[in-house]
Amino acid sequence: MNFKFQDKFIAITGAGNGIGRAASIKLSNEGANIIAIDKDKKSLNKLKLKIKSKIILKNLDCTNSLSIKKILKDIKKIDGLVNCAGIVPQGDIIDCTEKEWNLTLNTNVTSVFLITKFFLPMLIKKRKGTIVNISSVASSIKGVRRRFAYSTSKAAIIGLTKSIAVDYARNGIRCNAICPGTVDTPTWRKRVIDSKNPEQSRKDFNSRQIIGRVGKPEEISDLISFLSSEQSSFVTGSIYNIDGGMSL
Repeated sequence: MNFKFQDKFIAITGAGNGIGRAASIKLSNEGANIIAIDKDKKSLNKLKLKIKSKIILKNLDCTNSLSIKKILKDIKKIDGLVNCAGIVPQGDIIDCTEKEWNLTLNTNVTSVFLITKFFLPMLIKKRKGTIVNISSVASSIKGVRRRFAYSTSKAAIIGLTKSIAVDYARNGIRCNAICPGTVDTPTWRKRVIDSKNPEQSRKDFNSRQIIGRVGKPEEISDLISFLSSEQSSFVTGSIYNIDGGMSL
């Protein structure tokens, strides 16, 4: 076991599935104590079975500021924060309802704003800490068909990341964003299965990446580990594409 995060506490939202789950397992294997945050209690309990270090489970909706304030009473310190919670609605601007628009921005942007706002003072007090936000290639980086609300929300995460990096660099806080291409997660698999032609849908998704396949959550978690560690001590405000060439 690699102990580069020994005695560190790292909070991860969306920890129950996909990239958040992979990040929780990866950082735990490297010695970190995990504060796993997700609104899906069942997925948190399954995650607990995979974690080798100490894990604190927090079942809550990250868009609810009162719930976030409540869990802070039980958390004495954190050394890093990883914002993974999110949804991927489909459709263009005409398809997008006001309800779907609000849900997307709340889940993908407001949750990051609130979690970071309330956890950041603990990092500032230590004068050291890392924040890693999961954005997407489908953002200000690349236009992707029928991802209107999603792309808008993920572009906001890039702006949020750079703003935090500039505002808190002198407080010892580093903030970076990761922009994955298509990744093999439970939500992606569901979109494929629910499509009219799952086999063709899978081929279409694979072809988006010039290397000819979708990414693995574990590949994203490797980059999360790097950006959360001292190996990236001179990196802040950076936006990392990890997309199999999708953005080219």
